[in-house]
Amino acid sequence: MRDNIYLRLGMPVLVICILSAAGLAITYGFTKGPIERQAREAEQKSLNAVLPDAKTFERVTSAGLLAKATAAAGDVTVDGVFRALDGTGAGVGVGLLVGSRGYGGPIRMAVGVDRNGKVTGVTIVSMNETPGLGSKVVDDKTFLPRFSGLTSAEEARKVDTITGATKSSRGVRKGVEAALAALQAMGGVEGVSAR
Repeated sequence: MRDNIYLRLGMPVLVICILSAAGLAITYGFTKGPIERQAREAEQKSLNAVLPDAKTFERVTSAGLLAKATAAAGDVTVDGVFRALDGTGAGVGVGLLVGSRGYGGPIRMAVGVDRNGKVTGVTIVSMNETPGLGSKVVDDKTFLPRFSGLTSAEEARKVDTITGATKSSRGVRKGVEAALAALQAMGGVEGVSAR
């Protein structure tokens, strides 16, 4: 009798769990493609912003180069390294997608470096920083341009943080430092551009 009660009470719960899991799987199947497409579009837009002379971006797939970049970046993730090419296919620089730790979680950013090894721009791909505080790294129009023209992680380390958004601006600074260190470890722009 007691076993029958457990079966009668447990069966509806089991059916609800199975239907819920099936519903989630179907929803994931429909949304996976559009979400991935939006993420790629955001990355492409960010790369175009930091390397405006580039017409196309070619992802670096060399396991050796990526291993060097990852090791040099330390606790900053290297999400992608791209050769930036102009309309004729000539290299105009390198774009790096990196993720650094901010106050509200990871700050994913794109860092562009020209043929001469100088930062051409930094843009935020995504972040979850506190609006009005940590978001100052984007809202303060003078902060991200401070990295333009830098050529080494040591120079990036000297960029001042934003008062009131110290942890977020340190996260951005650390991301730029890691991108430049990763690029140097890969042999600079020439090392990445060599095919």
